[in-house]
Amino acid sequence: MKKLCLLLVFLLLISVSAQAQVTRDDAMKPLPSAADPAAPQPFSDPTPQDKLEIWFGRVGVCDAFVIRCNGETMMVDGGNMFYVRHANLFINTIGLTAVDYLFNTHHHDDHIEAMESLVRRDLLKAKVFLTPYPRDYNNSYQKKMQATVDNKGIEYRQLVDGDTMYLGGENGALFQFFRWDGSTDPNASSMFCKITYKGSSVLLMADVIGVAQQELAKTRTDIPWKSDVLKAGHHGYTPQDPDLLSMISPELCVIPNSRAGADACVKQMIQNDIPWLVTNGGTIYMVTEGGAEWRYSVDRAVF
Repeated sequence: MKKLCLLLVFLLLISVSAQAQVTRDDAMKPLPSAADPAAPQPFSDPTPQDKLEIWFGRVGVCDAFVIRCNGETMMVDGGNMFYVRHANLFINTIGLTAVDYLFNTHHHDDHIEAMESLVRRDLLKAKVFLTPYPRDYNNSYQKKMQATVDNKGIEYRQLVDGDTMYLGGENGALFQFFRWDGSTDPNASSMFCKITYKGSSVLLMADVIGVAQQELAKTRTDIPWKSDVLKAGHHGYTPQDPDLLSMISPELCVIPNSRAGADACVKQMIQNDIPWLVTNGGTIYMVTEGGAEWRYSVDRAVF
């Protein structure tokens, strides 16, 4: 009788697990395993508009991402001046000369300097600049970016916790912006966002890590944490908060760092059986038409 009960419990667990799995097209290769994290994968791309595309740029140990949906484009952060050449090569490689939106998560140099340089030198044009800071915010990097934005006639728009917008119209990707107000530290209070498109989702955690993640996991039950893809907080220098990682429960983690630089975070992903990719392995391109189904490839071009 005891063996029969154990068998029934085991079968029940298998059933629950199967229901929770993300369904993937048979033509798509599976996500990489934790033991082989960065194997390039080919994909077909039949539809020119009805999709969400994300490029995680190979721009040193910096955040530099491009998101496109239904004809509109956003660049998130951009790296620092040391890697400005990489940032320029990144946007050139994907044929980007203009975006609808620039979004800066916080004013640290590895997130804003290269973006400001590209815009100032007319290598990247934009319509709207999104920032969590008001115009009178007293920081040298932020002031320089604001001056460049004003000089180029770009709209300056402050975001606050809870703001939302669509990229690509009402049928496009929904962006939900969040920010922890428990610290004045630029990393802890950097603005992160959840992106949802037809049932597919990505969580970009900016540089939020440590106590900020712990408090968010405890207090922000209003945030829809569960996401297909997680961009690790603060370049994966340290592990993500275990409780928050469990709430997010990603199918893949993208880390803007090298394998060695993100060693603790990578080990955490392996222990939790979460496939991972690092941007120093190459620019990562991801695409979805919805339904929590993603395809990706890794561009290993040497800069």
